[in-house]
Amino acid sequence: MTWHPADVFSNNPIAHKDCALVILNQPLELKPSFYAKIWKNSIYRVAADGGANRIYDINTSHEGDDLTLDLVIGDLDSISAKATKYWEDKGVRITHDSDQYSTDYMKAVNYIWSEKPKPLNIVAIGGLGGRVDQGLSMLHHLYLFQKDYTSGKMFLLSSEGVTFLLKSGRHRIKAKETFQGISLGKHVGIIPMKEPSIITTKGLEWDVTDWPTEFGGQISTSNHVQEEWVTIETTKDVLFTIDLKFLPQESG
Repeated sequence: MTWHPADVFSNNPIAHKDCALVILNQPLELKPSFYAKIWKNSIYRVAADGGANRIYDINTSHEGDDLTLDLVIGDLDSISAKATKYWEDKGVRITHDSDQYSTDYMKAVNYIWSEKPKPLNIVAIGGLGGRVDQGLSMLHHLYLFQKDYTSGKMFLLSSEGVTFLLKSGRHRIKAKETFQGISLGKHVGIIPMKEPSIITTKGLEWDVTDWPTEFGGQISTSNHVQEEWVTIETTKDVLFTIDLKFLPQESG
């Protein structure tokens, strides 16, 4: 499996030409211009309940172009009255889903993958911010959703990095790319999910061969990217995360 995580904010995406966004109810701490680029690279945009507040806040700050939504979905206990009116006035559909056995994130993803043509990659924005239990819930749902790649790939995008799930097998990851002041960083982590795994890596500062990893044992964190392409072979599903680096803007 080949991965291009920087395509999320690329000017000419290779792998994310068919991409949907799920906006979660977490602070959006990056510049509006960064989110505008992600919006341009997507074909469908869904706010999970209070995520609609976050885009409303960006749009009403008047710091950049308005970010559009195609749908707001959830139990609607977090979206504000002001945001509700704002999106209704723009003709955005707001769908109430009262299922108490699914999170708003699950409702958004299930809607996209059930209603839209597949495969369709999904980028969840704000995925690992906020409380620890919410962050762990995001990783839990990432694992549940990514049973295979037939529906598409899923990415969690926070203000600090990009995270995705590597199913058992061999993966090639384009780990060095820069687009207009945004770059993939050098720090990576490879974390076992459901069960222990044995991994082999190539392209990192501290590569390993047939290396067992599990909670309570060895875990690969704070490794460094050395090569443009990183190769990982894993016997079980593992989480891959790489940080973002924001370069100084050149003055004209």
